Amino acid sequence: MANNRVEWPKISFIVMSCLSFYGIALASLSGKDFNIPSQYGTIKESFSAPGANQDAKPVIIHIQDAHCNYEAQKNMSGLLEYLVKNQNLKLIMVEGGSGDVDLSFLRGYADKKARVEVADKYLKEGKISGEEYLDIVSDYPLQLYGIEDQALYDAHMAAFQQVDSFREKGIKDLESLANIIKVLKPLIYSEELRQLEEKKSQYDDKSLSLVEYCKYLSGMANKKKLNLEDYPHLAAFSDVARLEKEISFSQAESQRDAFIKELAKLLDERGVQNLILMTQGFKAKMITPEKYYSFLRDAGEEKLDLSRKYPQLAAYIQYVTTSKDVDVADLLKEISAIEEKIEDASFSNSEQRRLAEITKSLQILTKALNLELTPEDYEYFQTNKAQLSTASWIDFLAQNCNKYNISIQPSAAKLIDENLKQLEEFYKIGLEREGAFVKNMEQKINDSNEKTVVLITGGFHTPGVTRMLKNKGYSYMVMTPAITQKGDSSIYFSVLRGEKNQLEKALNREE
Repeated sequence: MANNRVEWPKISFIVMSCLSFYGIALASLSGKDFNIPSQYGTIKESFSAPGANQDAKPVIIHIQDAHCNYEAQKNMSGLLEYLVKNQNLKLIMVEGGSGDVDLSFLRGYADKKARVEVADKYLKEGKISGEEYLDIVSDYPLQLYGIEDQALYDAHMAAFQQVDSFREKGIKDLESLANIIKVLKPLIYSEELRQLEEKKSQYDDKSLSLVEYCKYLSGMANKKKLNLEDYPHLAAFSDVARLEKEISFSQAESQRDAFIKELAKLLDERGVQNLILMTQGFKAKMITPEKYYSFLRDAGEEKLDLSRKYPQLAAYIQYVTTSKDVDVADLLKEISAIEEKIEDASFSNSEQRRLAEITKSLQILTKALNLELTPEDYEYFQTNKAQLSTASWIDFLAQNCNKYNISIQPSAAKLIDENLKQLEEFYKIGLEREGAFVKNMEQKINDSNEKTVVLITGGFHTPGVTRMLKNKGYSYMVMTPAITQKGDSSIYFSVLRGEKNQLEKALNREE
């Protein structure tokens, strides 16, 4: 025992030297942490396939593409380069093409400096994407592979041409109706409803943070006596946000170091060895923060009064363990659901309710014409087609214009009403493409021996694609490039219309 006591300071030093203070890892698959630099993007969702599938199949990194947004594309290029260096990424599969779509052959036309200059220009114009930019300017052995079914892709582009033929006029007609609704809302809505709409608008345009918005929604839910237990991710996120404000992370680090040193003196030799192994695994990012800090808490449970002696560390452990209960995708769904519940509980008459229904329909149609529908929006589109007819709004709007002496008289957006089926068809074909994505992805994966592959599609396809990946036994994570500014949508529509740039014309001439 005397020898053991002599060795404690050395063992404590070994433990301490292994450890540096890490934040929360963003995702863990197959026992391995994936942590990406925040300047490039975030991990929104992850799924670990059960059992043997983890080793038998590659991990799919699904990146949500923000088409033609220069900032997002540049960050996606940085994200891909990070994965190349840290996950040995080689195979990148993309929508919008079929088969081999490499651009690495362009590397031979100029030195790197010139390639960067030209590629950056085309990236800003939306004529190449982030993965193509990286393929041109780098020397990495990348393989870009298109996963489209050409017939479905052509049908989707044809459907876009139909939508595009009435899109601009339809948007102008909706803007006229939106102006009338904007005038009516202060006259029909209560102060509470107006505030709810204002907060939602501030959150949508990022002038109100997610933390602040969730705090507001939680307060309104309590006021309306809604049960927050029905929204576990919102409740967990609110707890995490509260703890983050209360914690001094520098003190938590200092207390953790002191806790480990004291704990090491109280453990037997086997316990100390386990502490060292866990600490080394955490430093190497082979063990998640949640697992590591839970281990520390449990190891000292009967030996040390953690909350009394090390309160900041105790708060940090709660912070880490609570964070694991927050799934971003589910959190966003809960936010949408509780918005509707709060709004419904705030109506005091049928006029307010009807105006809210028209507002929702207007938003759905506007997003549909701007090609910005989410899968949830599309589901609403399908189940509320009658409400989407602008002609069905006119009597209500006209009656209230007369009631409040508003001289503007509303008129239906006939072009939209006549083309609702074409608009629906565009999104329907988009969903059908997802089956081809996964089928062609699997065929390509079967021909390779890659352990980590990237799949890039627009965010609209994420729910359908991830559902199929899960059903087929793939581990996956969903990443989104960092975006602080909205892109120029006119660039995206220009690309969809097939307007070519000089690079594309040159490539066509070579063919």
